[in-house]
Amino acid sequence: MTDDADGPETGAGDANLTEKINQTNVDERISSLEAAYDEVPVTEETFELSPDEYADVFAATRGTGYSGNSVVFVTRDGSEFPELSDQIPEQAAGDTRDRVLLVLGRGADMWALPGGGKGDEYESVQGTAVRRVNEQTGIRCTVTGVAEVVHSKYYPDTDAQGSVHTLDIFLEAEYKKGSLDVDESELVGAAWFAEPPERLTPGAEDRVAAFLGDE
Repeated sequence: MTDDADGPETGAGDANLTEKINQTNVDERISSLEAAYDEVPVTEETFELSPDEYADVFAATRGTGYSGNSVVFVTRDGSEFPELSDQIPEQAAGDTRDRVLLVLGRGADMWALPGGGKGDEYESVQGTAVRRVNEQTGIRCTVTGVAEVVHSKYYPDTDAQGSVHTLDIFLEAEYKKGSLDVDESELVGAAWFAEPPERLTPGAEDRVAAFLGDE
């Protein structure tokens, strides 16, 4: 393989160096989560890609160090909402449903979980996620656990050697403090939902429905 942005070329001399792109980073992230939390459920997925598809994934990881994403399922206890202002109808005080924080990205048409983005040097996975939630929405939260980790492995469907590894992490967190203050350079909006919106990303849909389903 080479660093050619157009795609990997396999060579005997460098195959061992680039055979498993980002696997070390992925393994280290899983280990750090397992050291921090009692349960870290990991799901492994394998994909065989066409040469063009594999070249795109290879370029995205080899050139940038990208190894996945971490998003946060932030919940808020409705019974702990502050008192109503004088401008709000008194009957609204009875609405103590729990809520989930969701964001709508620029150019997106589906609500998603906040977070994502590249971590700073020496920053933990959960540290990156909490910081990114605050940067995007103004909300501060505390990570309470790991809902799921998806370890994806991408292989070329040719005789070429090599595999690309990425990790998508779904963290669980509770609201700590703050009010919505949307970063408009990244988001169209953010909101606390007591009922699932009509359009949700696949990563958010099942989790939101399970949490709010009994409300």
